[in-house]
Amino acid sequence: MGKTPADWDRAYAEAAPFGDAPCLGLLQCLARPDVAPRTALMLADGDGRNGSWLAQRGVAVTAVDYAPTATRLGQQRDRASGVAVDRVTADLEVWEPGGAQFDLVAILFLQVPEALRQRVLKLALAATAPGGHLLIETFAGAVIGVASHSPPPPVRWSLQQTLDHASCYTPPPQVLEAFEGQVFLQDGPRHSGLRQVMRLLLRVAP
Repeated sequence: MGKTPADWDRAYAEAAPFGDAPCLGLLQCLARPDVAPRTALMLADGDGRNGSWLAQRGVAVTAVDYAPTATRLGQQRDRASGVAVDRVTADLEVWEPGGAQFDLVAILFLQVPEALRQRVLKLALAATAPGGHLLIETFAGAVIGVASHSPPPPVRWSLQQTLDHASCYTPPPQVLEAFEGQVFLQDGPRHSGLRQVMRLLLRVAP
């Protein structure tokens, strides 16, 4: 089972549980010369560290999260950074982008059961504009080392399974990066230490 909004509200009661810097996968994605988004959709943006960072670089960002506390903290972060992000509190089991498409769609450390992962992946691909990019970075496989906040196996991702689902999209997206392995994370107390991570960057056909 995935966590409830109340579970995440309790997590975000801590001070910056996932740090303040954007996640490494997003930094690496934006460092690529072929990725220069003007618009971005952040699915499960949490307390806004990733969406706000993108907005500071001139990207028009729409950010969705499950937890009201996370949305509120994201809005505070945006104001402190002097940026405007369209933040929505919504359940990804039912939320739809309303036909909008974005140059970049990012799913960063979304931890939900398989059925919802499939729905979010389908939603994300449909929301990616022609020629745009979909970035996924999240926990995968077995946990490496001691990690008190590691998600249980049912909500971790599989690179091969995700690639298989994406290949069913017509036309199939181009795979630019695909990695599953050990990464030492330094993203606050809840994302710290050696972890098994999946990173996937896809480009939707023009």
